[in-house]
Amino acid sequence: MTNLEWGNIAFDTPKKMQFEEPKTIELLLSSTKSVQELQSSLKSHEQIESERVQISNRMEADLSGQGFKIEALVPQEQAVYRGKTTQWKWEVTPTKDGNQNLYLTLSAIINVSNQKVPLVIRTFDKTIKVDVSVGQQISTFVSGNLEWLWASILVPISPFIWKWYKKKRDKNQPPNNPGAAD
Repeated sequence: MTNLEWGNIAFDTPKKMQFEEPKTIELLLSSTKSVQELQSSLKSHEQIESERVQISNRMEADLSGQGFKIEALVPQEQAVYRGKTTQWKWEVTPTKDGNQNLYLTLSAIINVSNQKVPLVIRTFDKTIKVDVSVGQQISTFVSGNLEWLWASILVPISPFIWKWYKKKRDKNQPPNNPGAAD
């Protein structure tokens, strides 16, 4: 088994997100930079977590959570070089409201019996509160209940709408006067 070195990581962990509004989450890893240097390099300064972890020359970072759409913006498996900061980025969009769990798993890729396999170093579990605006709640309700709304609201009031439209149309048309001279 490979001897693992020590390094530092820092990543942003929002406590709150807005429903269906994407946010970038970033993880930085370095074998030479301090936690403070990594923290100051992060673009977002909402809430930052950091830790000293074991690392190898190949690492994998995976971000997952059922209440989110997560798109990796860089490869999940990357080489780690001494003196260079390794960066992972994800675009995270909440798809469910309420408290949602987000999991960050950091693995060292090691050689076992001449095969590269991941060794989970650390998993971070974060609970993020996802807020939904009133407009989003209405939009979600309407899109999920369109057939019901059509049948219970629009169909009963359609005669009144038709009557109003006809009255307005008749008011805008010139009177039909067959007895007038040409």
